[in-house]
Amino acid sequence: MGAVGKQIAAHGRFVSANRGAMARAVVSLRCEWHAGASAISGFEQAESHRATGRGGISMKTLAGLALLLAGANMIGSSNYSPAQSASAGMAMPTKTLLLAQLDAKQVVGGSSSDATGTGAFVLDPGHHALTYSLTYQGLESGAAKSINLYNFGKGKEGKAVMMLCDSRTRPCPNTPSATISGSLERADDRALDNKLIGEFDSGRVYVEIVGGNQKPEIRGQLAPNSAMVPFANYVAHLSPLEGADSKGSGTAIVSETHLPDGKVSVFYAATVADTSGTPTNAALVSGPVPKGRAFTPRMALPQLEVRSSRDKATGGSISGHYDVNSAAPDALLVKGLLSTGNGQAGFVVTTSRFPEGELYGTLVPVR
Repeated sequence: MGAVGKQIAAHGRFVSANRGAMARAVVSLRCEWHAGASAISGFEQAESHRATGRGGISMKTLAGLALLLAGANMIGSSNYSPAQSASAGMAMPTKTLLLAQLDAKQVVGGSSSDATGTGAFVLDPGHHALTYSLTYQGLESGAAKSINLYNFGKGKEGKAVMMLCDSRTRPCPNTPSATISGSLERADDRALDNKLIGEFDSGRVYVEIVGGNQKPEIRGQLAPNSAMVPFANYVAHLSPLEGADSKGSGTAIVSETHLPDGKVSVFYAATVADTSGTPTNAALVSGPVPKGRAFTPRMALPQLEVRSSRDKATGGSISGHYDVNSAAPDALLVKGLLSTGNGQAGFVVTTSRFPEGELYGTLVPVR
């Protein structure tokens, strides 16, 4: 994988972020979120294959990598210590956040749509359960006919393994922009067995939306966000702020990877639907649900990129990445806001009509 450019599917950034972070942590204990190819990427792929029975990695190799990582943690930086690893204050989560960022470029056979979407899927292997929140906006062929999960990697079509909505048993929203959410349990007829859990973990599941013309319009691979350094993932379900005359909704994620040198690599993404206009800004918020002004410039998320639908009249997707020093008093981190905001933090999105905030959601940690 080469360097990530602006036009590469954003879900690739999500995966490359953690793989690149680990690769550079091993080599020099300094990491950048938009990393390219790495030895760790190969290691993760081999490990995923081992977990799903499609290949193997020897215990000797695993032991060697473990020693390499341990050595890197101990000798690469005078600023790093075991206490600093603990200072991240986070037990490694038992659930996995899978991020899907949907667009037409990922559709096999092509699609000319400018629609986009963001899906936050939380996999709980222990309970064989999957919860999800998916927001899509700007479908150009009308309301979705079906939204399903399929089992295959990028660039190929696979077999449908889970249905989120369709035109028969569970109708999709009758609008070209919407948010759907729910959960799939072991007891459902779509059994989430160990084999399928392995496919989720290895990034071999994608979500695809079929539009009103019965053709696939947008697609996104479910990218697992995990790393061998402390990290924290957060999900927010966005709804109108009090006082905002809006029918909008949305899904947002924030992921923070804590690196050995005290730096934190932050990635965020969101899609909003049925808002009064395209998103103009986004920010983190400390404390409970705000009343009145929610957006403040000093809390604005940096490096924000906006992708709007063709008519640019409503809705859109945003994403961005930035690095901060965890010791800085003004570090823009959810973890820090939770400690100062009575255990609460949120995500706010603005539009031109509502510059102080149109949609807001409480950031919930994935544990």
